[in-house]
Order: sequence, then structure tokens, then C-alpha cells
Amino acid sequence: MSKEDHKMRQFIIYRHVEKIYTELKELGYHDNDPLEVTDLTKLDQWHYCGTDAVDAVIKLLDIREGARVLDVGAGIGGPSRYLAHKTKCHVTAAELLPDNHRVGQDLTSRCGMTGSVKHVCGDILTTELGKQEFDHVISFQVILYVPEKPRLFRQLYASLKPGGTLCFEEFYRLRDVESDEEKAALKYFLLSDIALPTQQDYRKLLEEAGFQVTVHDISDSYSEYTYKRWSKFEEPEERSKHVRLYGEDLVDGWRQLYVTAKKLCNDFGLMGAGRFVARKV
Repeated sequence: MSKEDHKMRQFIIYRHVEKIYTELKELGYHDNDPLEVTDLTKLDQWHYCGTDAVDAVIKLLDIREGARVLDVGAGIGGPSRYLAHKTKCHVTAAELLPDNHRVGQDLTSRCGMTGSVKHVCGDILTTELGKQEFDHVISFQVILYVPEKPRLFRQLYASLKPGGTLCFEEFYRLRDVESDEEKAALKYFLLSDIALPTQQDYRKLLEEAGFQVTVHDISDSYSEYTYKRWSKFEEPEERSKHVRLYGEDLVDGWRQLYVTAKKLCNDFGLMGAGRFVARKV
């Protein structure tokens, strides 16, 4: 296991990839039952703001029937399935972690969507994507954790058809870190001392790769999301439900993450986010 692979496994442990099967049982599904995409989208959107975020990307990129789309850091395939279901496009769901990949393949198969969503497992920096293969590339809260961003953006540029578009949602730093408390929270959230890029940092990297770039600031929506998620999780009945299903260790881990994200986006005002739209020219 590579160092980066290990780091990402630690990062997603709060999600516990198998928990989606527990959630499906709560909805009345049994092992290997066929699934309805409309039920699954309530559970498999691991990024902020759920399908609303995917809908925003569909609109920004004008993704249409028959388009070929690459989803970078697809997780268990939630956005990929929703995107293919809604637009009738073809999605390649690229994911680093084998467990996520395995669960994603299973869920896609149970939804009857193997003809429209193809799962690929591996490091996006070394995976063969093909030249001018895709009309669009999408990603949600993943680019931050790729260590070689210039290389990634060059690879994605090469994988897009002429005029193709890239859209990713990502956290960025709104100002300089000013205290040890802020530094500690950021280190916990990122699982390392990696520097959190600014919006300008991302724009420069994309332009150096050859893209024309537009940025839509969504920091306010992330502040609202992190606050509401934290507030709901603090409700006693919410904690009791999750402890019953997943145990105290996982629940305490989720709470620590939610508290930290709320601090960074609300209390400190240190972390914001944007939708980066980049066109290959």
C-alpha cells in the first residue's frame, strides 16, 4: 500500500464503506436485491450538498445524452450513477481505493447500470485515461488530496476532447493561518501538514495546464452545510440512532470531523470552496 493510499484509507474511515449496506437494510433492502437509483442517491453522495452539487455541474458543463464523462475520485460511485441516470451519458468512475471500487461496482450492478457506468480502480496519476477520450471531467472534494496537481491537470487536459470541460468542487484557503488552533484543525482535516491552496493557486495551476478557467465561489453554501450537519449530529436522538447502527467509535470519529469542518468554515472563516470550471483550448 502506498503512503498516499494509506492516507486516503485513514481519511475515509469515518465513512466506513460497508455502512451503506446497513443503510440499505434500514430501507428494507436485502443482500443482492436490485436497487432503485432514486433510493440509493439518498445514501451514496459522499460529497457536500448531495445531488444538488451534481445538478449544478450538469448545468455548468451542459452534460447531455451520450456524452463521455470521467469522474475522478468516484468513491462508491454515487455521482457517477446519478449523472448517468439523469442525463443518459456514459461515465467512467475512477477510484483509488479497492474497497470503494468493489462496493461501487456492486451497487452499479444492482442498479442495472453497468452499461452506462464503468468502474476503474487505480491512482489517477498513473491510470491510462486515453487521449482526447472524454467530453467532460468531474470531481468532488478529491483534487485537494492529489499530491502532484500540475501533473494531474496536464493529464486531465490531455484526456479531454478539444473544447472539453473540467468541473471540480474543492476546498480552498481564504486567508493565512493565524493561530496554533487553526493550524491543528487544518492538519486534522487534511491528515497532514499539506498546504491548503487558495483559489488563486488552483486557477494558476489550471491555466498553466492550458485551461481557460472560471471560478464560482460556494463558500457560503459550505459554511451553511457544515453548520447544519454539525448541529443535527449534536441532537441526542441522532447520536443514539447512529450508535445503534455503527457503534460509538465510528460515531465519535464522524463527530470530530464534523466539529472540525464547522470550525474551519464557520468559527475561523479559514476554509471556503469553489466550483472550478475549466475548458480545454
